Amino acid sequence: MAYDLESGSTGLRAEVIDSMVKQIAAQTYKFKQACAVVPTSAWKNTFFRENPDVLAGGVGNTTKGIPRGANFPQATVGWEEVSVRIVKYGLEDNIAWEDILSNDINIQARTVVKLTAGVVKAVDDEIWDSLTESRVGTGRIQSFAVAQYWNGASSAVIADLMKASRIIAEKNYDVGNLICFISPRSKAGIMHTLSSKGAQFPQIATDVTNNGRVGRLAGIQLVESNSVTASYALVVKPKTCATYKELVSLRSTTVDDPYKSLKIRVVEEGVVELTDPLAVVLIKDVEHSTDDY
Repeated sequence: MAYDLESGSTGLRAEVIDSMVKQIAAQTYKFKQACAVVPTSAWKNTFFRENPDVLAGGVGNTTKGIPRGANFPQATVGWEEVSVRIVKYGLEDNIAWEDILSNDINIQARTVVKLTAGVVKAVDDEIWDSLTESRVGTGRIQSFAVAQYWNGASSAVIADLMKASRIIAEKNYDVGNLICFISPRSKAGIMHTLSSKGAQFPQIATDVTNNGRVGRLAGIQLVESNSVTASYALVVKPKTCATYKELVSLRSTTVDDPYKSLKIRVVEEGVVELTDPLAVVLIKDVEHSTDDY
């Protein structure tokens, strides 16, 4: 991709680069599809986690069977107040004017791609850490460890995915359109498992590859990401489990020093709100570290 290097076209160059940034990012984000993305204008954001349990009357005063003229049972909704602060992400690089003119590769275009990918990866890493609560077992999200690795020696992957779906359903969430985030190694193990079981075994229903989507298994969308920590998988109810509050959407700017250099800067600011931790299931020990596919 060629750019006009005259200083008079700086505005057009910045517009083209910003457009490139957004187009690249749209195909690169993996974990934002798990969140409802909502704009914000506040640095400190407060949200409320609602108790997902179905309301019912107390002992001796149940919802069913109220006598004529009797008082109704009381049931109160519970919330937890949580505050989070905006996180800023960004990268920049300064490209010498001569490199733009004469380099063997299109260094300007490749710099845009790599800077964008770096910022997007940092955002994805943060969403993964937030949804999994950094894998430290705080008790807010749900989790379980598998009995068998997701490899060719076992067909446990489908049973484990259905278990995760059941656990979410038992907390009164709709389980349509669930997403399971997996690592590249886990994807290889799953494919190896399915191929080794023969044509009679359920296969992955493939989708157009976009944002890491590699197909559906047991009705759950599989998404491959390098942000997933080894030997973990994550099943979520997308757009329900979390909200990404966006103060500054992904964008770029250029600073042109004529005949000397061009600085490209990419930035994003936002924060993850884990609003419904019970709509998240962390699956542990899904990989065998010695497996090589």
